[in-house]
Amino acid sequence: MSKTSNREQFKDIFKIGDIFIFALIIVLVVLTIVFALKDGADTAEIYIDGDLKYTLDLSVDKEIELLEGKMKIVVSEGRIYVKHSDCAEQLCVHSTPLSSHGGVIVCLPNKVVIKVATRDVDAIT
Repeated sequence: MSKTSNREQFKDIFKIGDIFIFALIIVLVVLTIVFALKDGADTAEIYIDGDLKYTLDLSVDKEIELLEGKMKIVVSEGRIYVKHSDCAEQLCVHSTPLSSHGGVIVCLPNKVVIKVATRDVDAIT
């Protein structure tokens, strides 16, 4: 088969409108994925004894004290972490800072949970 015969077969199978619609669908899928991934979490929720007490914007640097100074939470450079806690093992203080990628920090003795939730995008959606 020659090149012209392959082109003719391609033209018989796909019309110009088909190619346009296919390209449009690909562009829309790519844009949807890009915007969905771009909208990562930008807030952290702080629960005390199971109740939501604070919602903090990760883009605003801030320090807050919880439980009358027993804990100090810091938001800095898009991350949130526990700077100080009066609990015995200090697991919450040594936890990795959370960012827009999500995660949880828990201080069981003080009944505090810090949560950054993300919107997951999987291959099916």
